[in-house]
Amino acid sequence: MTLSPFKLSFLAAYVLAGAVVGVLVIHPLNLLVIWWELARSPETTPNLFQFINARLWLLILPRHLDVAIAYTALGAVIGLVFGIFTRKYMRTSEAYRSLREEQIALIPDLMRQGETRRVEFKSSLRWDLKEKHVNRELEKVIAKTIAGFYNADGGHLLIGVDDNGRPLGLEQDLATLKSPDLDSFERTINDIVSKTLGGDLCPYLHTVFARVEGKDVAMIIVSPAPRAVYLEENKASVFYLRSGNSTRRLDVREAVNYANTRWS
Repeated sequence: MTLSPFKLSFLAAYVLAGAVVGVLVIHPLNLLVIWWELARSPETTPNLFQFINARLWLLILPRHLDVAIAYTALGAVIGLVFGIFTRKYMRTSEAYRSLREEQIALIPDLMRQGETRRVEFKSSLRWDLKEKHVNRELEKVIAKTIAGFYNADGGHLLIGVDDNGRPLGLEQDLATLKSPDLDSFERTINDIVSKTLGGDLCPYLHTVFARVEGKDVAMIIVSPAPRAVYLEENKASVFYLRSGNSTRRLDVREAVNYANTRWS
């Protein structure tokens, strides 16, 4: 694997910085530890400043050059390792940012295409647009749709969009939250999934937001679940599956047969 000039200069900067740290930071800290050990005998303990100052000046003497080289090399290695990890973190962050931007750009396209086996529209999360108040049953509808995607091949649930793909926004839903912002909206989604379907399933979905025609739209990206997902309804465990452009409830026999085929 070849390194580009940018990568080489990036790592070289960290190596150089590490070498400086090795001589000017690590070495004095080591001397401080040595002085602390000597301080156990108060009658022979030198002054801390004089002790460190004298030892540091020894580094410029030829016979102590090996000590200077050792601390320089130690710092350089630490700098190199830190530089490698920093570079990897930057690349990972950039890849995640690019992926998120692609997902956000996908929202208007999905709205134009309409509902499919892998795309569902919901007008709101909990605000009843007809009755003009919070309706917790709507949260169960959201959970049912997510469960259907979990048990199928995954999918995209868009909230703040009507059945015709027109943006309605999230303003009414946000007003019902303790903190009326998009982060709180995302946490609410995770709370619904955790309470109704299982907290172990939260890593298999994430939420992104986009402004479409001046209105916020949420898209919950659901990945296939590693296990059968059941929704608790009236003290019964119900199995939902995405079928066509709707979410269907399976009876016990259908659910068992499907689960045995899917997760066996």
